[in-house]
Amino acid sequence: MRQPVALLRWHLCRKDVFRERYPEKPEEIQVTVTRGSDSCLKFWRSCLSDPGIIVRDVFSWWDESAGEIQSWVRADLFLEALARRNLLLRHGEYASMKIPRVLTEDMVFLQFMFHQKQFDRIWSNAFYEREGLERVIKAPSSRWMNFTQQAREASSTMYGVLLRAGAAVGGK
Repeated sequence: MRQPVALLRWHLCRKDVFRERYPEKPEEIQVTVTRGSDSCLKFWRSCLSDPGIIVRDVFSWWDESAGEIQSWVRADLFLEALARRNLLLRHGEYASMKIPRVLTEDMVFLQFMFHQKQFDRIWSNAFYEREGLERVIKAPSSRWMNFTQQAREASSTMYGVLLRAGAAVGGK
């Protein structure tokens, strides 16, 4: 498997609250996209020989981020990218497209980018010129992975560490 040149973490913050009022309008979701730093990318490269073994988040992700964008995107574009370019499926295997996916708040997804020039161009446009994230989602060389469960486990682990540290110093 080729090595990724960039890693993006997509956090679904909020679903479109106007969906019920305007059913003809495409559903939108608010996302926060964080670009992983070089040290995060090196960690993930070491796990890519078997993507199924990726079981924990990098806790320094937020501190070392190389940029963040918050925006609204169409849910159907996001779902199509998840189904067609899923990292855990073999190339050309679209069985996941038959499974209806439901997006909920606080889901986390990883997007691996594999072509440096393509990534630089679309990330620059989205980050500096605020063109929107649709082109980032549609990047044909990218692969996606649902990271929700691993992120939740990492958050609960980190929360437990913080609670134990607080109790050790007499905090509540």
